[in-house]
This record gives sequence, structure tokens and C-alpha cells, in this order.
Amino acid sequence: MKIGVVGAGISGLRVARLLEEQGHEVSVFEARQRIGGRIYTTDLGSGAAYEAGGEWLDADQPRIRDLVEKYCGHLESAEQEPALAIYKGEVRQTSELWEEAAEDEERFEHSARALARDLVLPVWKNLGAAKYDGLTLDSFLKQNCESEQGHWWLQANLRSDEGDDLDRIGLLGWLGGYVHYINRENLNRGESEMSAFRVPGGFSAMLEKMQLDLKGTVTLDSVLQRVVQAEDGVELRFENSAERFDRVVLTLPPACVERVVFEPALPVEKRCALEACGMSRAIKIVWRFSQAWWRDRGFCGRLHCDGPLHQLWEGTRGSEPILTAYICGGRAVEWTRLGDPVSAGLYEIAQLFPEAPAFFVDGELHDWINDPYSLGAFSHHAPGFALEHAGNIGTPEGKVHFAGEHTATWVGFIEGALESAERVAAEIGAL
Repeated sequence: MKIGVVGAGISGLRVARLLEEQGHEVSVFEARQRIGGRIYTTDLGSGAAYEAGGEWLDADQPRIRDLVEKYCGHLESAEQEPALAIYKGEVRQTSELWEEAAEDEERFEHSARALARDLVLPVWKNLGAAKYDGLTLDSFLKQNCESEQGHWWLQANLRSDEGDDLDRIGLLGWLGGYVHYINRENLNRGESEMSAFRVPGGFSAMLEKMQLDLKGTVTLDSVLQRVVQAEDGVELRFENSAERFDRVVLTLPPACVERVVFEPALPVEKRCALEACGMSRAIKIVWRFSQAWWRDRGFCGRLHCDGPLHQLWEGTRGSEPILTAYICGGRAVEWTRLGDPVSAGLYEIAQLFPEAPAFFVDGELHDWINDPYSLGAFSHHAPGFALEHAGNIGTPEGKVHFAGEHTATWVGFIEGALESAERVAAEIGAL
């Protein structure tokens, strides 16, 4: 069959390769002027590089680990210690948290594991757990924390994982993702299996190798406007061209799919699922320094704080030191409205580490909330989404198939993007 794949992120490139292995003729189309989607290794020049989008790999995510080892030969272990937690002016190493925080963390994990063990995947099959679907992760956290420090510490970690404020995250949808984690020794501290690896040389270099593996073409600057289904195939209409295929795979984020005109129109269940799917409000701000001054401070650059920057880590992917801030939720929206978020962020860093401005070179903001081809950093299940909508968002509609991390059980992860590619390849391969 002749198949068109829309979106040259990691999901689109992977499904294209899997379909070619089945013997299909595949063409890939991408709205941006580059491949990668929400994965993008940025080069500041002079040897300075960093990941502007997706960056971290968990130890227990086999699909992405296998892919990195295939194209890059090995995984790069992340330096996670010594890291800092700064709360109300008090500085602690994450390996020596407040005793109350450690107790709250243990209580929270015990409760979450107990609930998750009774669930099955995919999450929408858990009809008996309807009482959790309308609740929020924020309410569950409050129920399981007794100390001020513990509530802040867990909230900081969970907000980072979900990319948004916890009152926007549905509890059942979150527990469905937690099913993947119940065998981890520790979920939130530095020694956990989360954020254990990065891609050597940067993600973009790996994606370029994935593109070279394809037989078919990848056409950039192709913004999809209309999908027209007929008995003899599917026509994709872009701004300046159109092409007909036997089958089509859309890997666009849900809010971007909503902008596409479908003929005939998508069923109401699909349209409601796309509209209801939460997209996390997360941004990155990066600063290039002439010296990794944080190492002189005796920590690896990784920290959580209760200040405006939320979370920092060393994002160096080239020869010059980079510090990355990851900001989520309503606070991230506030940062995007500042006239000069790089300078404002440097000021906040200086409140914690006065020596930092002396080494500052330049910086960048990466606003995934308002990126026109993402409209959010990654997806999450809003309250009520798991049982009402999750089962509809990834189902094929006629000759059109849907992939992307928002359609997977690994919601919000690169692993989920690859999971969805395998599912769609299996759907088409079974025809």
C-alpha cells in the first residue's frame, strides 16, 4: 500500500520505518522546517548545544532504550547527584531530605502502588475505578501528605513529571500511567530509575539517522489542512500541494489535529476526545555560561526549589556549560509573558547563587505552550478523561490512523510515541 505519515517526530519516523519493513511505500510530511517535532537538539554555536524539548529516558523504557542503542551504540548515564532541594531558604541535598518529607513520600508511594496494582491497561478498561476519574492528583497528594516539606517535595516532582499543575491532572489517568512504575525502587529521588539516561550526541543526531534509514521521502514545510476520505483512498491537502494514499497515519498532537478539516467529519466521540485531551503547559529556559560554576558549589546543577524557576539541571550537550530551567503550569504561562525571560531567570538564579551572572554568556526561551505545531509540551489525562475519552483518541477512523504519545499507555513519554507507532503498524499490518 501507499501510505502517508503526517508528522516527522519520533513517532512518525518510527511508524514509517515499521511500515516500510512490512513492504509499504511510505511518504512522511512535516509542518516544520526540521524533523523531530517536540524533540530538538539546539546548537547555540561555539560548541554549545542542549535539548530544547524531550530529553530524559527512564531506565525501564525498553523501546526508546533499544532505539538509542541501535542508532547511537549506547546510552549516556545522567548525573543525578549531588542534587539540591531548596525550600523556604533551607538547602538540603536530595539524598538527605527532611525526615517528614521522606515519610510523606513513602506514604504517598505506598498508597499509589496499592491503587495501581488493581488496575489494568489501557486505563479506560477500569470501569470499576470510576470514583477516581473525576478526582485530581492534587487531591490525592493532599490526602497522603502530613508535612509542609513533604507536600512541597512531592508536588515539585509530580508537577515536573506531568508538566502542569496537579489540579489539572486526573487521578485515574495518572494511576494508569503509574502502573508502569510500580516495580521501581524509588520514584522521585535522585537515585530513582526516572531520568536515568540521555542520548549521546543529542536527540536530533539520532533522529537524522532514523530518517536516513527510510526509503521514502520526508517533505518539510508541509502544513496539513484537509483530510478527504473516499472509497479509493485518502487525499491529504497541504497549503501548496495534495497527494492521495491508500492509508494515512496522523501523528500530530491533539490540538493540532483539531485544526485539520476532515471530510467526512470525524465522529463526535473522536472530536470530543481530541478537545478534552490535556496538553501540559511547560517551557524551558536555558543559559550558557563560560564556566560550570555550580560544580564549584559542589552540586551537579540539578535542583528543585520553591521559587519561580521550579527546577534546574545541567543541560550541557556540547562543549560549553548550559543550565536548563524547566517550568510548568500556570507559572510557565506567566514566564512566557515576560519581555525578557532569560534575564528575569538569571536574576532568580542570582538570588540563590550570586556568582552566576559573572559567568553568563547568553540564553534562550523555548515556549512549547504556544508553539504552533505542538500547542503544549506533551499530553496528560485531565479529570474525567480516562473513562470518557481515552478509549476514543487513538482508534482508526476509516482509512486514517492516529499515533503519538497521547494515544499510548505511556502518556506524555517518548516511550509512548514509540508504543503508538508499533500499535499503528500492527493495525495496518493486520489489514
